[in-house]
Amino acid sequence: MSSKVIKFVAGGGKTTYSQKYLKENKNGIYLAFTNSVVKDVKNSGFLAKTIDSFFLSFLLPKFSSVIPLVASGSKVKFIDTKNLPKHLIGILNIHIKEDGKICNHGKETGIDLTVTNEQLHMMGNFPNSKTIKYIFAKTELRLTDKLREELSLYLLKNYESEILDLISSRFSYILIDEAQDLNGYREVFAKIIYNTDIKLILLGDDNQNINCGGDWFATLDADCTQNKSYRCPEANCEWIRNNLGIQIYGTDNNSKVEKIEIENIHKLDDGERTLLYSQKSGKIADIVNNWLGPKNTIRSAKGSTIENDIVIIGNTLNVKNYYTAITRTKKNVYTTIKLKK
Repeated sequence: MSSKVIKFVAGGGKTTYSQKYLKENKNGIYLAFTNSVVKDVKNSGFLAKTIDSFFLSFLLPKFSSVIPLVASGSKVKFIDTKNLPKHLIGILNIHIKEDGKICNHGKETGIDLTVTNEQLHMMGNFPNSKTIKYIFAKTELRLTDKLREELSLYLLKNYESEILDLISSRFSYILIDEAQDLNGYREVFAKIIYNTDIKLILLGDDNQNINCGGDWFATLDADCTQNKSYRCPEANCEWIRNNLGIQIYGTDNNSKVEKIEIENIHKLDDGERTLLYSQKSGKIADIVNNWLGPKNTIRSAKGSTIENDIVIIGNTLNVKNYYTAITRTKKNVYTTIKLKK
């Protein structure tokens, strides 16, 4: 096994470490959970993708020839379910089971991945036949997030050795950043690589698992740890240690974490302070909609550095979300959050 597990606190230099490793070790690929994390590495000239795009643009096209229902040479296209036209709503009801059977509303359709694409398109009408033929078109494979995950799980289960052969022939190593976020087929993929001789570097922070990641990464012993943050000021880190119980140490800087009342939040809106929140509803929605400065959800701000003060609003947050929010900034934190006892 050639895997290495590295656990850094927020602002501990994960991106710097990744780029240094990529520069010194050729023919590797950087993978992460979200586009925001991938962006900086890609802009520095390295091969970087989200795990989703790695499967969509690399692995799935390579394996289209082994799945009869997918037309050979098909282009793989992502379908955004947020903007579906009415005639494609049925695509939300279609699922691919791990044994390759295609289901509609949970019921087997009689079609599975061993049916050839030509046979499919010669069939007459059957329940949701137009939608299934749309997904497995004659020249394209059209996948939603869910269908991509299901098809990827099918491949990982049935073609594990072939996938490993392809990866080892193309890459000298794989670096997966934000590994605490791994879930679903992404976690299955990482586990498979972890237990082989393919060189794998897993880099993450257990305390930033706010994207519904699994528990696997947290169970792994770290080969290297970093508890110092180069972004979060020491006063903020001290507050985190004392109130959230997370061992993080920062740089010397004049900053503070200050509790404020939500009724006075407008006094802090100077057009520069960044507003962070978990969910936009009720009173929070009104504040977000009227906020003049930058604003973001905690989840979408994850992986970023905020150069100005931040204002965190809401009633309560779990420890991981609170930690992730506070460690975004190099400066002051103003918060309405009540600590759970």
